[in-house]
Amino acid sequence: MKKLDIKGIFTRPRKLLLHPETEWQVIGRENIEGIELFKNFLVPLSVLSSACAILLRLLSTSPLYAIGTGIILFMASIVGSYIAYRVSREYLSNKVAAANRMALRLAVYSSAVFIPFHCLSSGFSEGFISQLMAICSLLCLRTLYVGLNQLTALDVQYRKSAIVIIGLLVIVSPIIIQQLLMIMFRIPTIYA
Repeated sequence: MKKLDIKGIFTRPRKLLLHPETEWQVIGRENIEGIELFKNFLVPLSVLSSACAILLRLLSTSPLYAIGTGIILFMASIVGSYIAYRVSREYLSNKVAAANRMALRLAVYSSAVFIPFHCLSSGFSEGFISQLMAICSLLCLRTLYVGLNQLTALDVQYRKSAIVIIGLLVIVSPIIIQQLLMIMFRIPTIYA
């Protein structure tokens, strides 16, 4: 990932959704450092996903509310992914040899599947499509499951715990952060 490629940003999440086994094999052979993975992959993915949410929100709400929601979605996505990485690294630290590398990949690439669907869910106003996108965001758990099976040599007991811990963090962290930021910045009040 040398330069920003908008089409390439969504290629990896699409491959992780459609062909997770082969994509995790490719990921396992890559040698990408943490800051580079966040800076060149996760941040642009979050920016583009948040921009889509802003555009969708502009169709039904005020511009101030749409932009505020988009900025909060971006911040919640990045911080939530970082929290998932840090906690999963602590959990894996005594269980696998390259815990930092494994935790980084599992958290970032699972979040890469979660973030676009979550942003689309927030972008659509209330309704069926919003709920459908929220349900589709749970596909990140399948991505995480396949990644855990291919990248780590964890015992079955630890693998189940890792799926629960990392999966919950990937899903719940951004949502909690988003709700807290919405309350702090009084975004619902702007809309009213």
